[in-house]
Amino acid sequence: MRRRISLPLKLFFIVFAFVLGCIILISQLSYRYVQKEIRTNDIFYTNQILDKVDQYFTVNFSSFQTILFSVETSVKANINNTEVIKKQLRELYELNSIYVSNIYLIKNDLSILGGSTPTRIFDEPLAERAPLFDAADKNRRTTFVSEPYKSKYSGWTVTMVRYLNGAPFPMAIAVDLDLNAIEETLFKINKQEQMNLALITASGKIIAGFSENKGPLNIQDHSFSIGETSAEEILNTTETNLQLYTNDGTPVSLLKKPTEKFNWTIISINDESRLKASLSRLETYYIELLAAGLLLSLFISYLVAKYIRKPLYTLKTKMKQVEQGILTTTITINRNDEFGDLSRAFDRMLQQIVELIRRAELHNELERKLEIQVLQSQINPHFLYNTLGSISNVIRLGQIEKVDVVIGSLISLLEYGIDDASEKVSLRQELRNVADYIEIQNIRYNRNFNLIEDIEAGLMDFPVFRMLLQPLVENSIFHGYNGGAIEGPITIHAYREGGIVIIEVVDQGEGIPADKIKHILISEPSEEEVKRKRIGLNNIQGRIRLHYGDQFGLDIISIPKEITRIRALFPAELQKGDA
Repeated sequence: MRRRISLPLKLFFIVFAFVLGCIILISQLSYRYVQKEIRTNDIFYTNQILDKVDQYFTVNFSSFQTILFSVETSVKANINNTEVIKKQLRELYELNSIYVSNIYLIKNDLSILGGSTPTRIFDEPLAERAPLFDAADKNRRTTFVSEPYKSKYSGWTVTMVRYLNGAPFPMAIAVDLDLNAIEETLFKINKQEQMNLALITASGKIIAGFSENKGPLNIQDHSFSIGETSAEEILNTTETNLQLYTNDGTPVSLLKKPTEKFNWTIISINDESRLKASLSRLETYYIELLAAGLLLSLFISYLVAKYIRKPLYTLKTKMKQVEQGILTTTITINRNDEFGDLSRAFDRMLQQIVELIRRAELHNELERKLEIQVLQSQINPHFLYNTLGSISNVIRLGQIEKVDVVIGSLISLLEYGIDDASEKVSLRQELRNVADYIEIQNIRYNRNFNLIEDIEAGLMDFPVFRMLLQPLVENSIFHGYNGGAIEGPITIHAYREGGIVIIEVVDQGEGIPADKIKHILISEPSEEEVKRKRIGLNNIQGRIRLHYGDQFGLDIISIPKEITRIRALFPAELQKGDA
């Protein structure tokens, strides 16, 4: 047999699982929410950094433009004095050497006047300057920014070149940017902010950035790709926030922002290292929260189980005592909650059970007395004596034809009377018994008590108590018609009214005084009824109410010297044989 688990223990586990589950669920939802917020804030913060970097390049672009305009003004003012121009180029270069690799003039033969020390010495024509000069010549009103390239004297650089308008011979002003300085600036930002920034051109070439060669970076052509996604694909997409995977399957988040002045794009690649660092601190907090939740769940579960266990076992003890037959148990639960209500309801139920048992005992005793009275009255010796005397008188008077009628009616009465008094009979059988009774009384008193039957269709088979109508008819003869001193009709009605079947016996005799009616149905049988073994009206009233309830029984309506109605009320839904 499987061992049963007690309700408090079940409740303990249920509460424990519920509270702990709620704490875990809330913790997980909170963790995911914080993770989402951190990720969102990280993207927002990265965009702010990209904006700052863009502002930095915008400022530098303005500085480089200022250098170009300064050189243009100086050259125009000293177009015929080469030494002065060289001096001014040198001074400008030295002033801006942090950001530029060289400041120089490109002549149409691709020779230069340079500001940096090497180009002041080596000013020979170089083929690498041809694209720069041609671009400046084609765009004489704007400043041209080259693609990054390897310069002989400036190294890895980007050149800003502007055509010198108004010069006596074709000439362009050029500034080589110090990409190492720009890259150093990006590296500082990467280190301080734990980021990975890079600056790329429109063709996908890296200008500067990507510390620790994350990307990966191709040193030969300065191109890069992330996993299977090339730089061109990254630039061509309209999305600014991309989720990509490296060759080893590591997820990275890529943000890009085009610069305002240069035709470049700033890219940030985040492998969620900062996010993981923040989440690792949160994980420690959530582990501590779950541990506290576990202890809290145990504590709450213990309190709830204890709160339920004591009144539950008290009720269980009471029920065991009741099961053993102790209906007067006095164990109480003084609590103002459902257990207190249940205990008080249980006590009231016990009181009602005790009262019902007492009433059942009284009911059985009363029913036994009534049935005994009916049995004792079924064969009335006075009635039998008077009937035999009536037969003798009939014979003495020579009315031989009435003898068989009286004897036949008497035999029917005796057969009907000796059967079980508790057995139900149909209304038809009761009417037949009353007809035999009236036949005998008519001969006995030499009167004509005319029996009138007015029965509603369908009620002939309605079940009634045995010996129901004879006492009512006997009451009409002995009290209504003064024991046969006068004669008159006796009418028996049976009809339905609502949910009730009414069977009434009506006579037109002396009637019953109003002050006696209310005592007839509740008083004990009179001495005469006991002596003559008659069934009193209170007996019939008691039998009906014992079986069908207090709303049913006898009802007496009497107008002295005119009419008396004794009505018996039954529930209409009775079937033949109902007890």
